[in-house]
Amino acid sequence: MKIWNKIPIKDNGDKLIAIPSCLKFLDPHPYFHLGAPYKDKTSIWKLRKEVVNRLVKVNDYLISKSSFNLLIYDTWRPLEVQEFMFKRAFLLECEKSDIDISFENIKSYPSILKKVEKFWAYPSRDTRCPPPHSTGGALDVCFSDKDGNLVEMGSMVDQMDETSNPYFYANIKNEGAIIWNSRRNLLREIMTKFGFAQHPNEWWHFSYGDQLWAWKNKKANALYGKI
Repeated sequence: MKIWNKIPIKDNGDKLIAIPSCLKFLDPHPYFHLGAPYKDKTSIWKLRKEVVNRLVKVNDYLISKSSFNLLIYDTWRPLEVQEFMFKRAFLLECEKSDIDISFENIKSYPSILKKVEKFWAYPSRDTRCPPPHSTGGALDVCFSDKDGNLVEMGSMVDQMDETSNPYFYANIKNEGAIIWNSRRNLLREIMTKFGFAQHPNEWWHFSYGDQLWAWKNKKANALYGKI
């Protein structure tokens, strides 16, 4: 459980809607491509209505101020998808350490579990602490250029190491680090300008209305629970 999971949830009933075509998203979807159990392709690119409205404003503003487009990497995840990706991340970390383990024995390796939970929310079925992406309020975003090519940000989305910290390159002065830090700052500044909160460990993860958002903005309660 994260510190923000202590924030109570009072779901405001905002609907989960499809993301409009004016926004760009990664195709094929990276988790669907891996076999994540979405019902079908039409159930993938969805967010709460207010989140979508804010994203459209983010993208319009970004285009007016830079040479980039917002590229959506991932959005709402059914709990089954969160579980699939969490298990996959855990087992891949075990493989790196030459550990042969089944997911049922996950608590036997607390250090690996802790590392995975730094980047992947546990797929809890407790309605008091839903995974952020399962609320419809969280998404992963990056930049693309005008031709749709992914823009380098200093680490890949979902890269599970210290380079994914939003401020990792802040005090590194080589040319690449300065560029990557500038791009991360731009992404954070524009997303927060329109009300989103950034995950403390992931430069790509932003949310509106969930417990993390409520915690970072000192709100009495979150607006979105599991959906």
